[in-house]
Amino acid sequence: MKTLEEIREYFSHDAYAVQTTGAEIIEARPGYGKVRLVLDERHINGAGHVMGGVYFTLADLASAVAINHDFDEELSVGMTGNIEFISSVTGGTIYAEAMVLKEGRKVSFSEIRVTDENGKLLAQTNMSSYKVKTR
Repeated sequence: MKTLEEIREYFSHDAYAVQTTGAEIIEARPGYGKVRLVLDERHINGAGHVMGGVYFTLADLASAVAINHDFDEELSVGMTGNIEFISSVTGGTIYAEAMVLKEGRKVSFSEIRVTDENGKLLAQTNMSSYKVKTR
């Protein structure tokens, strides 16, 4: 099992979720991942609210963290994902918390909740991932 620092280092090379949007991994253990994002003008859509893709990106990263706890020989990559937008925010900090529901030999399933800093549910996401060899 990788340490939080090793997981952060690995995902620091994610050019979009980490480098472009600014998402930060705050918790990681097998079957669980939590990330946060401090919102700024880059994340706001034309209507003045956070762009839906920001919620999905944060959920996708949390799911990847939860399922890829030991990525030396295998890596799970996204296969499908759906999102239900429940509420919106215009600023502050948002969180995505992923829990692996089932980890199979090749396919895994996770559930992700995106919330604001007060715990208000913003989006609910379900994703499936497929394991591939890294070497």
